Amino acid sequence: MVNRSWWLSLQHDWVDGFAEREKVWVSAHHTEEKTVHSYLNSEGGTDNLFISNLVSSNRLKVTHKESGCTTTFLAPSSSYKITPLNKPQCVDVTSSGGLGAVADGKDVLIFETVSGIVRRKLSGHLAEVETVRFFPSDKVLLTGGADMCLRIWSVEDGSCPVTIPAHKRIINSVAIIDRGKEVVSASSDGSIKVWRCGDQSCLETITPEVGGINDISLFPGSSEGSGKLCSVSSNGTLSLHNLGNQDRREYRHTGGELTACAAVDDVTVMAGSESGEILTFDCRDLSTPVSINQRSRYRVTNICKDHSDTSSVWVSQGDGECYLYNTQDRFPALTLSGGDSEGILGLAVAEGLVLTSAKDKIVRRYTL
Repeated sequence: MVNRSWWLSLQHDWVDGFAEREKVWVSAHHTEEKTVHSYLNSEGGTDNLFISNLVSSNRLKVTHKESGCTTTFLAPSSSYKITPLNKPQCVDVTSSGGLGAVADGKDVLIFETVSGIVRRKLSGHLAEVETVRFFPSDKVLLTGGADMCLRIWSVEDGSCPVTIPAHKRIINSVAIIDRGKEVVSASSDGSIKVWRCGDQSCLETITPEVGGINDISLFPGSSEGSGKLCSVSSNGTLSLHNLGNQDRREYRHTGGELTACAAVDDVTVMAGSESGEILTFDCRDLSTPVSINQRSRYRVTNICKDHSDTSSVWVSQGDGECYLYNTQDRFPALTLSGGDSEGILGLAVAEGLVLTSAKDKIVRRYTL
């Protein structure tokens, strides 16, 4: 049974509207109820449908009175159109939050997250880059793409000392085990592979036979030679893998393709679907999800763990919405505004910081 609760949306440039003393639109949505529309100003609601509280210059708390649904909207602390960014397919951020990496076609741009200034351009992939991930040191970057290769780059000088012809089709997702001696790649060819960076040898190949692998996530505490991994696939299968012994458990989602996943803690896994469903699983029993929630019917593009709240994940969708989803309360507690219905392609989270890249070719930085 899918839970379809109320959720709120707000005019994307509400900060500018308030600064110019204009009204901004606000809506309360439910997939099975009529959408409620109204307007707000910096002093509050203009009618009796919504109440609002301007917490700070870029943070607004809004409540739909009838349903009691409350959401805080956070505007970006900075937005920049990185030149010559054309297609920001994916993004990542260093653990310190100082540098970001965004894919731009065949290239990757390393940029300062505060200013958007490009520090380095990494060129070498022969087709579009689909996934980027900083190593824990913040000095090395792992990328994978449509040329079926993994590349390991020096962030400091832009060199690429390691290239691994890893798969037979597009590489959609990568993960770094512990400090980075081993990495994992997942591909549309249906395989997941574990690689040793030092000699570029393949240590393990997992072939679940569930279609192309769209995303992977390592469980906390995974280390070289051991650990657990979750994956989601094009035929709607969520799989749990024990690295090193080929042990695997699965759940098949009849609602269609699963597009993103995150191992939240030792027992909780989140998955998102092509049709906007957010599924929560207890790994001890995969027979049925703990919950299935649906805010909208747009594709879930990313799910990332929150660094400060172990019970929450960041979710982005194809309608441009990006929000903090609490796995217990199961509603968006914090929504990031700024994009005008432009699908979020990339999402990255550091301590106190979120980066998004969208179809409007803009990278947005949010300070939490």
